[in-house]
Amino acid sequence: MSLFKKRTQQRAGIKAAQPPERPVEIDAKVAVEAEVQFAAEADAKAVPRKSQQQPSWAVWYAKFKVVATAGNPRLQLQGTDENIIDLMDHTPLQDAYNMGLDANQLGEQFAKDFDVGAFLRDNGIFK
Repeated sequence: MSLFKKRTQQRAGIKAAQPPERPVEIDAKVAVEAEVQFAAEADAKAVPRKSQQQPSWAVWYAKFKVVATAGNPRLQLQGTDENIIDLMDHTPLQDAYNMGLDANQLGEQFAKDFDVGAFLRDNGIFK
């Protein structure tokens, strides 16, 4: 069971019905590269868009996540396949995508500026 699910259940007063799952060790770089590949394959099968210049949201998001995680490995939660970026509100990222911002540049900037510890504390994951 993920740390996020455990915290959610603890806050709701729900006890886990099963013993804690053993964390799976996943190389963050391999995981995000696989996600980019999966998104690219799904994009290739999708209905053609009017503008072939801009990738689909899934590909753009996967690229952003790969670059950000490479620049700030703490974004990948240790012992899980979860990434903090997946837990965040995606509205600002979708706005950036709609404005045509470069996923790589935005990911690099995000990696430099994002404070993982503050995010985890502010969201009740660590106190």
